[in-house]
Amino acid sequence: MLQTALIFQNHMMLQREKPLKIWGTADPGAQVEVSVQGRKAVCTADESGAWHAQLEPLNASLQEQVVIRAGEEELTLTDVEVGDVWLAGGQSNMEFHMRYDADMQESLKTCEDDSLRFFDYPEVSYPGQLEEHDYLKNYGFWRKAAPDQLERFSAPAYYFARRIRKTAGVPVGIIGCNWGGSPACAWMSREHIAAGGGQVFLNEYEEAVKNLDLDAYWAAFKTNPMNDRSDQLADPIGDLMLFGCTMEEFAAKLAEMGVDLSAMDPAAFLPQVGPGYERRPSALYESMLTQIAPYVLKGFLYYQGETDGDTHPECYRTLFPELIRNWRELWGEELPFLFVQIAPLEQWMQCNGTPYAIIRAAQQHTADTVPGTGMASTSDVGMQWDIHPKKKQPVGERLALLAEKLAYGKDVVCDAPILRSIEKTQIENGAQLILHFDDTADGLSLCGVTPYGDEIRGDQLGGLVLKQQDAEGNWQELDLSAAAAQAAGEEVRISGVSYDDGKPVRAELAQTGWYQVNLYNSAGLPARPSAAVTEA
Repeated sequence: MLQTALIFQNHMMLQREKPLKIWGTADPGAQVEVSVQGRKAVCTADESGAWHAQLEPLNASLQEQVVIRAGEEELTLTDVEVGDVWLAGGQSNMEFHMRYDADMQESLKTCEDDSLRFFDYPEVSYPGQLEEHDYLKNYGFWRKAAPDQLERFSAPAYYFARRIRKTAGVPVGIIGCNWGGSPACAWMSREHIAAGGGQVFLNEYEEAVKNLDLDAYWAAFKTNPMNDRSDQLADPIGDLMLFGCTMEEFAAKLAEMGVDLSAMDPAAFLPQVGPGYERRPSALYESMLTQIAPYVLKGFLYYQGETDGDTHPECYRTLFPELIRNWRELWGEELPFLFVQIAPLEQWMQCNGTPYAIIRAAQQHTADTVPGTGMASTSDVGMQWDIHPKKKQPVGERLALLAEKLAYGKDVVCDAPILRSIEKTQIENGAQLILHFDDTADGLSLCGVTPYGDEIRGDQLGGLVLKQQDAEGNWQELDLSAAAAQAAGEEVRISGVSYDDGKPVRAELAQTGWYQVNLYNSAGLPARPSAAVTEA
């Protein structure tokens, strides 16, 4: 029987100006013909029935039909558009639905756009799970941007696509392939995990399952309602977590819903490590990502890292670049890879933001060393007590700026300021420190209000910590209570700080778990985490 892979459906978006790949199944040995926009490709199904066709590049267009024939069988896919297609991957901050976005109501007024389309691959963690629940009721098909559909769109990806629609002037499609709480190793092959320094994840999994009773495991797994991801917006517990609340508020809201926590065994609802656990090494790579590849793309969007900060943050410096190599290898193309630096956080549920500084440093290292990558700064849009910041519009638009330069060749400022050096100087009223920045565009400025409306003194540099070595060589924080900052050009001058002129001073910007940066370049991009030391 003639079929296509799940992603090839009515209303789909195809990538323009690249050789087009379409695949599916048919009777073994059948000759399969695929035609669209006057292009035609013929291939033969192999002994298992799998076929793969490749057509010549298509021009951007609307209202196309894809006709697929094998013998007397024929499939016609209608309302197909050709433009640019981006894959949006990662964990909950990429999965983050427009339903929860702070600007959702405003976006509803202008979201109607037939040429902005989304396809979310169902969240399944092992082969065959797709058939076990009604996943295809809510996912696994192409949606158009419309008021009755918008709440299910990834918020960062929607705002990205909305801007690219305007700047590129072509239809835009987003393929969502993400899962809340997923670590990087879940999105990688076992070979690439090992190559990227992630052997600890492989070892921990093998240790956890070495004595596993598989029959008992699967019986428990398939009766646990938390493992049914066929409708993410129907999960009241997920709603509460994404809306953001303290543990006390969380318990109170569950009580309002009639859930008695005292009568529940929490362990019964926790996922058990095993062959159905979505966080196991290679789980989502095998069950989701490889089911989409090699659907032809313009590039990747990625927002992930918090879960790695909660487990083995020391691995991310080598693991994340290897993930990028893995994805590019899977697609057979050095596609642009645009990612989001994880946001500032103090505490949320059991997550502590302190180790996230290690993840951010690893992300910066990746942006500096891996060609064709770009990183969007979130230094001003974190929330102190919520791991899911509710303003995703700046995130999506900053990703779009990166795309405009790296994927579309536009001459735009897309990189956030970064501290390059610090020097001591003397002025008439005393000592002063000068912080020099790169990527300032037409100049730096300090803002007194964050995107969430929080006030920061306009003469202070948010997120800044200054340190000086003591007699034993240990770095000690300097008192900034009387400090004042002025930003202009490529510099920020800090006055009102007492320091020993004979010892080095270290400036650390956004190096803690939680911070609020209020320093911007002329493109409106907030300074990235960075540090510098003066000469003695």
